Amino acid sequence: MLYIADLHTHSPFSRATSKAGTLAGLFAWARVKGINLVGTGDFTHPGWFSQLQEHLVEAEPGFYRLRDEAVPPAVAGVTPEAIPVRFVLTAEISSIYKKLGRVRKIHNLLFAPDFAAASRINARLAAIGNIESDGRPILGLDARDLLEIVLERAPGGFLVPAHIWTPWFSLFGSKSGFDRIEDCFGDLTEHIFALETGLSSDPAMNRLVSALDRFTLISNSDCHSPAKLGREANLLATGFDFVALREAMKNPAAGGFSGTLEFFPEEGKYHFDGHRKCNVCLEPHESRAISDRCPVCDRPLTIGVSHRVLELADRDQPVYPARGSAFRSLIPLPEVIGEIMGRGPATLGVMAQYAKVIQRFGSEFNLYLQAPVEEIKQFSSILGEAVLRVRAGRVSRHPGYDGEFGTITVFEEGELERLAGQKSLFASGPARKPKNNNPPAGPLPRTAAPSETMLPPAVGPNSAQEAAATSRAAHILVSAGPGTGKTYTLVARLARLLASGEARPERIAAITFTNRAAAEVRARLIKQAIPGADTVFVGTFHRFCLQWLRREAPHTTVIGDDQRQLLLKKLFPEHTRTEREQLAQAIIEHFHGLAVAPVAAAQEPDPEARRYLAELAAHGWLDIEAVIPLFVSRLRTEPDLLETVREHLEHLFVDEFQDMNQAQYQLVQLLGQGARLFAIGDQDQAIYGFRGSDLGYFSDFAGQATTTCLALTKNYRSAPEILEAANAVISHNPAPSRARLEPQMLKPGRLEWCLVPTEAAEAEYVVQRIEETMGGISHFSINSGRGGASETDRSFADVAVLYRLSRQADPIAQALERRGIPFQRVGSPPFFMGPEMRPAFHLVQAVAGQAELADFLLLLGAMDGIGPATLTIIEDGLGFDAAHFCARAAGLPLPQMASRSCRQLGDTIAACRLTALESGVVSALRQALPTLAVRQDTAEGRRFLDLAGVFGRDLAGFADHLRANQAGTVYDPRAEAVALMTLHAAKGLEFPVVFLPGLEEGLLPGARFGQTGDLEEERRLFYTGLTRARETVIMTAAAIRTMYGKSTRQVVSRFLSEIPGHLLTTVTRKKQPRKKPAKVQMTLF
Repeated sequence: MLYIADLHTHSPFSRATSKAGTLAGLFAWARVKGINLVGTGDFTHPGWFSQLQEHLVEAEPGFYRLRDEAVPPAVAGVTPEAIPVRFVLTAEISSIYKKLGRVRKIHNLLFAPDFAAASRINARLAAIGNIESDGRPILGLDARDLLEIVLERAPGGFLVPAHIWTPWFSLFGSKSGFDRIEDCFGDLTEHIFALETGLSSDPAMNRLVSALDRFTLISNSDCHSPAKLGREANLLATGFDFVALREAMKNPAAGGFSGTLEFFPEEGKYHFDGHRKCNVCLEPHESRAISDRCPVCDRPLTIGVSHRVLELADRDQPVYPARGSAFRSLIPLPEVIGEIMGRGPATLGVMAQYAKVIQRFGSEFNLYLQAPVEEIKQFSSILGEAVLRVRAGRVSRHPGYDGEFGTITVFEEGELERLAGQKSLFASGPARKPKNNNPPAGPLPRTAAPSETMLPPAVGPNSAQEAAATSRAAHILVSAGPGTGKTYTLVARLARLLASGEARPERIAAITFTNRAAAEVRARLIKQAIPGADTVFVGTFHRFCLQWLRREAPHTTVIGDDQRQLLLKKLFPEHTRTEREQLAQAIIEHFHGLAVAPVAAAQEPDPEARRYLAELAAHGWLDIEAVIPLFVSRLRTEPDLLETVREHLEHLFVDEFQDMNQAQYQLVQLLGQGARLFAIGDQDQAIYGFRGSDLGYFSDFAGQATTTCLALTKNYRSAPEILEAANAVISHNPAPSRARLEPQMLKPGRLEWCLVPTEAAEAEYVVQRIEETMGGISHFSINSGRGGASETDRSFADVAVLYRLSRQADPIAQALERRGIPFQRVGSPPFFMGPEMRPAFHLVQAVAGQAELADFLLLLGAMDGIGPATLTIIEDGLGFDAAHFCARAAGLPLPQMASRSCRQLGDTIAACRLTALESGVVSALRQALPTLAVRQDTAEGRRFLDLAGVFGRDLAGFADHLRANQAGTVYDPRAEAVALMTLHAAKGLEFPVVFLPGLEEGLLPGARFGQTGDLEEERRLFYTGLTRARETVIMTAAAIRTMYGKSTRQVVSRFLSEIPGHLLTTVTRKKQPRKKPAKVQMTLF
């Protein structure tokens, strides 16, 4: 069968796409264009995947037809030829990762042979990253590993690298691609057999590169609107099914793949080199002659596809394979009609004439490929002449560059006027002159080249780092300011200790404050490839203590806050919630007191606390708050245990020493008496006083006679201006021994300050500045002046917005979403943990066999006849054992209705488990959720079912995914997204551009219940925020802010005045012109 295929499209679930891109819209426009096979795009998105399953039915193996083909016409009043239109399951993945020393940003197309295979791919990708936020998800996944997932999860499926020459997001892109396909896909390269050329290149250009000879070159529209279908497409003469499609691409010599329909490559928006903002467009040889720098602004040019192809080319002329290499370059028909009429291609007049052409010739491709020219000329002589010229390639080309589409025109300037008498069908006014995109003639002034922006990189550690890594002192405290290489130095000392053989790896412990920090230290240490590195203990204080406690009691179960509350509720049912919370706090304070004095001398707990402790002991449980204090207490009272621990510990490393609390410091003191101790931290970043940390321990250890104090002061992170500002701010806190940070970056930095009217205006300003910082994210950004120039290419991941309180993120997140800017809001709870959907979360855990007692109790609480009194009876009767929960609960002396609800829940769980195995998780949930009164017709309900649909029949995988993400978003440095997080959460991170909104009294510095908090700690928090930035800090405050439902006039933070005025650039926010109200016609009523 001869057919045309456009295999790269996007759904309305992708950013910056048309809402018209529904299946019905794609189907209707496919007939207008004359396309038989359309890629669905975006099958990884749960919402779109659900629609695909609902509206598509298999027609041929792997090809799907629309269930109801009676769709509204794409062009009003037009009935195109009723050709068969099928869909094939496709998706595009954006992979952003580091490989061979560079950040890579690669887009790949996935092809799935059926829904089951697509579902398996989705389930695996959902476990890796967020596939809900965008139809084209951004994952920190190596392209080689993505290919492996396709091969394993979708036998028969395949992967095609997308638009392989696009500068920023492609296999060979000049900004973040590779020079060889083998460097990208490694040992799996043989499984790649086709490449998508993209709009800015054609087969003639690609065939200059002999390394591409074995690949089939395909072309697709990559359309974000169904009207753009067929900008590029593929010609096939093979069986009309998935296997035949794949084999035609895999073996073009067999004749199944006939060639491609192309854009003129000059029309692509990255064909030539240039700078759109400077109106500079250059051919590759012209760019090379000026070192690829803009002759106007002297910044690096955006290198186009033509330039990049020539870099990798090894031929002067293209060499084509024997078969499958034919191609034709066409101009979208509305552009041709628009040129004839002197109007824009999307204007009403042009589309009216376009409709007449489609009605007469059946489809756009039928006009271009099949219709005789004489027949076209009978319809319109000037259109016939235009088609004749396009078919022959006799067109004028004005190349695109730096994101600006090129223009291809059929007629020379003035020619249309001479032919005016022949264009009666399209006569509607004077012809429009084609836009001139050529670079300006003559020499242009060139600014001086920028100075060197970084000091020459040091080979190995600097002298201070070397001293810290090699010191022979028994007890060392290193004061390491931000950006001075704290983790680098700690790991360097660990590595040297291992390499020298001075200590056995199993007798070294490196203690961190967070699991994230532990993972970073462990990864860096293992990367050193030193024998034994993987056996060094690297973990948190909690993990270190628990590991020792479990040596004697390996089956010890640690219970957290939720389980503590359940146990207290069971033990003291007569208490109110407030009373139980007060008791829990008293118990926690008792635990913390264990570290201060031996158990015998510690304050005796009250009777209720003793009862709680007895219950813990009876079950072999350990309260999470007791882990560290209990271990410290035992070390102090059990000499044999202390001696055993000391025998197993020769070297102790402690990170973030400034954040010590009492129990942790006592532990370090006890262990440090028998081991060499290396502690590192920064007293100016002590920001966890509200958690019990005490900066006094840092000073106490520094003042001990046995402690050797060292300092790291060379800052490799921040620009000099940012460091000067930070130093000035922190100097207001007393610290006699503080060493001033020394900048190693010579590139100038920038600190901005802007006062805005409200928090809503603040959010809009932040988004505007993000767009300007990145040089614009869309044509709208550029045209509206929201794009700024940057010497360094910016990505979304280069930007962080740091705030004092989590609620400050709400308006900023909404503004980012409105502009389609991807972001990750660290700590934000997921939608399925909200009150409406939480029962569904617990149900999935129960059905998967992963539920704890709390899950079952919350499930029962959502059912009829189950109230607090009944739940108390069940808790008392069953204890903490969740096994066979429903059956055992139903056997308790409960009211009749409550017993019936217990049995009903058990039946629902069993039926749901069976249905999930037979028909999939979505079908199972649709049957089960009504039992819990969870609505499926709400936005949250539909979203939950869409997410479930990604996992097909993999119930355990869905449960694992929900459980792993229940606590909230964790910062993912691989994600190509703006980071939103609190200042506390940003500790240890760094970004080129940092926003600090809410620089107001009461926010930063904060105030609790109207009282001024610890001002010095608040200043340290601001200092921490400033020093997250490498190059730019943008600070804002709102004149009026609504907090806790009350609008108040704010006072600018005192911290701003502590920054020297010459470092600050005050920005005056431009007022947006008010729109004049539309005139309203008066009516009788």
